[in-house]
Amino acid sequence: MPPQRLLTLPLLVTASLPALALEPIHYNNPGLVVDLSVGLWADPLPMDFDSDGNLDLLVDCPDKPYNGLYFFRNPGGDTAVNPFPVFEAARRISGGAQFAQVSYLNSKPQILTPATSFPYFHETGLDKPIKLPLPVNVHTHNVRGNFWKYVDYDGDGKVDLIVGVDDWGDYGWDNGYDATGRWTRGGLHGYVYFLHNAGTNEQPTYESAVKIQAGGKPIETFGWPTPNFADFTNSGKLDLICGEFLDGFTYFENIGTRTAPKYAPGRRIKTPDGQPLKMDLEMIMPTAIDWNKDGHVDLVVGDEDGRVAFIENTGKLDADHTPIFLQPRYFQQQADLVKFGALSSPYGFDWNGDGSIDILCGDSAGYIGFIENLSKPGEVHPKWAAPKYLEADGQRIRIMAGPNGSIQGPAEAKWGYTTLSVADWDGDGLPDLIVNSIWGKVVWYRNIGTRTAPKLAAAQPIEVEWEGAEPQLAWGWQKPQGKELLTQWRTTPYAIDWNHDGLVDLVMLDQEGYLAFFERARRDGKLVLLPPKRVFCDEKGEPLQFSKGTAGKSGRRKFCLVDWDGDGAIDILINSGNAEWWRQVGAHDGKWFFKNMGNLDANANLAGHDTSPTAVDWNNDGIPDLLLGAEDGHFYYLKNPRSK
Repeated sequence: MPPQRLLTLPLLVTASLPALALEPIHYNNPGLVVDLSVGLWADPLPMDFDSDGNLDLLVDCPDKPYNGLYFFRNPGGDTAVNPFPVFEAARRISGGAQFAQVSYLNSKPQILTPATSFPYFHETGLDKPIKLPLPVNVHTHNVRGNFWKYVDYDGDGKVDLIVGVDDWGDYGWDNGYDATGRWTRGGLHGYVYFLHNAGTNEQPTYESAVKIQAGGKPIETFGWPTPNFADFTNSGKLDLICGEFLDGFTYFENIGTRTAPKYAPGRRIKTPDGQPLKMDLEMIMPTAIDWNKDGHVDLVVGDEDGRVAFIENTGKLDADHTPIFLQPRYFQQQADLVKFGALSSPYGFDWNGDGSIDILCGDSAGYIGFIENLSKPGEVHPKWAAPKYLEADGQRIRIMAGPNGSIQGPAEAKWGYTTLSVADWDGDGLPDLIVNSIWGKVVWYRNIGTRTAPKLAAAQPIEVEWEGAEPQLAWGWQKPQGKELLTQWRTTPYAIDWNHDGLVDLVMLDQEGYLAFFERARRDGKLVLLPPKRVFCDEKGEPLQFSKGTAGKSGRRKFCLVDWDGDGAIDILINSGNAEWWRQVGAHDGKWFFKNMGNLDANANLAGHDTSPTAVDWNNDGIPDLLLGAEDGHFYYLKNPRSK
């Protein structure tokens, strides 16, 4: 175990990224307060980092491109008096790491990642790891999540190691449904191991890892166990609370003693109204700490979209002696970088009709957000409002997979992966939303409000006048119902009048991953959508197949259609390391031909999962510029080289 040391404040720098032509956009709105967040995935490490007596937040983020360890300073004083200070904007301490966990030894924080310690993290963050003399994986199979903590498990005064792992061996990842939508493979398995320190704190010797038992069998959660040992009931004994890959928490009561722990079977934690305690998303990262210093150990929890929540321990127990916690409340910060969730998929459009181009955006959680541009046209660095969730039919829009909506299985129940475009789909003069998601079912939300006060009706399926049987996906259990369009998941449904006939068409991937033209027509006075045609080709005349994968590897293509080079022909900008430009080089015989010109920014790789391009013209010069959503939920702007 590393020695205990006095902590000193290092030199801090503002969060920075490599020098790119692409630049992150800022709120430019002094005084604005938004949800505290990093990028994709948040590993919260609460502590008094600047030694001023007040608890701050360190948050580790292992994503791309926002990877780093970030310091959110608490300027609001003692959390015993004000548990919800408005934190200062993030300052980057170092690079990030996978599965960073904080342990408190004699009230001093120590950080671990798998088989690795960071005794000098206060000076160097996570940049100078020290390898422990242990295997990185203590489990018998490969693992995905791997969470290490120090704790004196058996009360002998010597600090042991606890390791939580999640095993996906039975799950099999994707395409495991039968014809009725029932998952036929196993679930995720989350286990907790104990490595006893048979040496001393100065020279630890760790024995072989053994699974901790509860109710006479190994502790198990639905993956991602993120173990936290603490005295949650003020009994003088260490209980255990685990997270999971989804959104809930399990409590394992210590029915033994401090020196001979014995754990009861797990019980789900609930809120005062008897409802299960749940986070907004999944892949949750809880850390146990008495945040508000009231004598009851609380939880500070990171969510998949980079936000961090406080979950207060009420100090009360329910009928089965399980501690009761309040619902999550997300911390706030001074606004800095504009962000919406994770895997943001923006679309630039003047949504409220005031002349300025706003941002509408989907994300991994399945929400659709509206980020209002508060500046007048012509401002290249606009002032932004905080994101608002859009509603339809009076309900917040959130498309989620549920138990069988994701081809990658029930572990993705809380994800939605919304992606969208905006157009007047029904020809009534008002902009509507056209949306695809994790389901691959393309829907539209009709605007029943006004041009300056949009209001959305409930979702309706996009319907196609199929000629014969509708083409079907070669995987999964879902089959199209009626005329609805069921195609590849997580790919942009781009509404545009492609053939300039005054009717809004649809361009998107078909069931086999080819970019297809769904032409609009009028029949008997009604607007209809015709079956797709593979009319978009490369220079050699081969149809553009932008997605060649199957099942979970299908789809995942985000694109926009815009005349990037000003030659009067519409080009394709599609996700890549940033955005790949397919220049239109010809059109004849009812087909359009494109040449791959490479990435718009030759040096930037923002893609961990995928990027999502859209066109904006904030400087109002008539030349489209690029706005790119990334997996970190932030937005990156690239000025068109034609723009002065």
